[in-house]
Amino acid sequence: DAPVLSVQNLKTSFLVDGAWKSVVRDVSFDVMPGETVAIVGESGSGKSVTSLSIMRLLHADSSRIDGKVLLNGRDLLSLTEKEMRGVRGNEVSMIFQEPMTSLNPIFTIGRQISEVLTRHKGMSKQEARAETTRLLEKVRIPNGKARFDDYPHQFSGGMRQRVMIAMALASRPKLLIADEPTTALDVTIQGQILDLIKVLQEEEGMSVLFITHDMGVVAEIADRTIVMYRGEQVEAGATEDIFLC
Repeated sequence: DAPVLSVQNLKTSFLVDGAWKSVVRDVSFDVMPGETVAIVGESGSGKSVTSLSIMRLLHADSSRIDGKVLLNGRDLLSLTEKEMRGVRGNEVSMIFQEPMTSLNPIFTIGRQISEVLTRHKGMSKQEARAETTRLLEKVRIPNGKARFDDYPHQFSGGMRQRVMIAMALASRPKLLIADEPTTALDVTIQGQILDLIKVLQEEEGMSVLFITHDMGVVAEIADRTIVMYRGEQVEAGATEDIFLC
């Protein structure tokens, strides 16, 4: 099987006081179909910069990305910004630590999820509404149909994270990048969200790249783990092997 994502010799630098400073150096890994790979490291290890580099979400003027990021064999680093917008939220979706940064407070959650479906999947308004309701139920939001017209502030933190997952899954991506998606939640809800991601992954057959500083989360969710420290990949392998050391 060919990898869904193949990152080769990724190097990311930021412009600091007129000079380029490298923050991620020579990171290489693959994510296979249906696999969960975790990138783990403390704050400042370069793990989030790695995920933002893959999605090309860093500021173009002050950052430079070298190497290759192949999504199903296509190098994302060679695409135009317009082509990249077609990839984001369509072939690859991303969920973040704080749902409120990705949810727009002035639109209902139903409208925000439906928009992904009408834009990327060409659905009619009625089709998108039905599919959105199905997605809300799929991520275990009680009474999804009735909550279609609610706004983000009407949901708890854990429920907002479910809304984000529903939105990320709307386009049926081949790859989901989850950047610390459970850090802000209490332990019980954190467990529920991790279980939910696992179940949905099995149902949808998608690959997951999971970014976290929490070894407990890694042990629970990842097939393979990459450990980063100060911008470098210091270890990579099957999760159980890494935990044995």
